[in-house]
Order: sequence, then structure tokens, then C-alpha cells
Amino acid sequence: MDADISMLGESKARIINYLGEGEKSGSELSSMLSINQTAVREHAQALERMGIVQARFIRTGIGRPKKRYSLTPFGVELLPKHYDVMLNVLIKKIWERGGDVLLSQLMSDVVKELADSSASEEGLTLEQRVNRVVDFLNRMGFMATVEKSGEQLSVVRHNCIFNKTAKLYSGVLCSECDTVLIKEPIGSREIELVECIGKGDTSCRNVIKA
Repeated sequence: MDADISMLGESKARIINYLGEGEKSGSELSSMLSINQTAVREHAQALERMGIVQARFIRTGIGRPKKRYSLTPFGVELLPKHYDVMLNVLIKKIWERGGDVLLSQLMSDVVKELADSSASEEGLTLEQRVNRVVDFLNRMGFMATVEKSGEQLSVVRHNCIFNKTAKLYSGVLCSECDTVLIKEPIGSREIELVECIGKGDTSCRNVIKA
């Protein structure tokens, strides 16, 4: 079960997963979850308030319209995804055909395309360039922060969007990310990667030397 939705509680997480299979009624969810329909309605209403679930009434014959639940576009995004599995296989095949040289070239091209909007601009101070890079990293999901100790700045990435892949190919992927995402847009080669998630650390830390 996906870590993000599991934080909502088991019943809500299961409702999201079941709705990922298609629209369901309260009675259908009640049967699937083995809980009463009142409890289902309470969980569904909470998910509606979060913007994860939406409801509509449909008429299926004589009698009152039936309420049906489905996921919103935001809710669909919370469903478990396994892009990393395909990415790992793809990278493995590239490495088998071209070794480190081809893999490094392709990784560099991919990361450069992702980082194009974070390219350095003339006239910005070092601190402005660092903050611009951190803003870009956060838009990408790296959960980056800037730490300052005296005159020394550090860029810390608390999350790695390539996490599972980076642990398999840290030598290539982490090196290219470090160069293209950090060093080039900041405009300095005097930057040292002292911690790396791909190599087992809890964060990626780049220290910018004075």
C-alpha cells in the first residue's frame, strides 16, 4: 500500500485503492471493507473534504437515486505507482549495451533537460543563485533547503526523486545530478557532495566552499 495514503488510516487507504478500480457505491464499499455503510459514508465524506473522492447520484430505476463514489484527479495521483521498476530495467539495458560512457551521456542529457529552467543567470549573487536552485529542486520534489554557517552555504536535499534507481547506479546518476542540478546552475565547481542518499546517507548535502 502506498505510504502517502496509508497515513490516512487503513479504511480510507483501502477505499482509495478500491475506487482506483472504478466507481463504487456505499454498499459495495461496505461489503469490501466489512464495515457498515455509516462508517463508509463518514470515511468517504472525509475524503471528499480532502479533495480525494467525489460523489454523484445516479438513478437506476424506481426509487431514490443511488450515491456513487469515485476518485478525483488528485485522488488518482495518490494511487501506488511503480515507475522506478521500469526505469531500473531501462537503465540496466542501456548500461548493458553501452556501459558507463553511454549511460553517463544519456543521464546527463536527461538531467540537463529537466534542469534547463534552473540555469544560472548573470548578475545574480551566489546566494540568489543558490536560492533559485533550491526553488527548482523543490518544484521537482527534492525537499531542498539552504543551510548557512558563517560564510559557508550548504544545499541539502532531504528526498531523492530517483531514490531506488540512485542506489543501483549512484556512481553515474548521482554524479550527473550533482553536476547539472547543483554545480552548473550555481556557477561554481567549488562545491563538494559530502552526503548522498544514493550511497546510504539520510540526505544529499552539497557544501559550497567559500
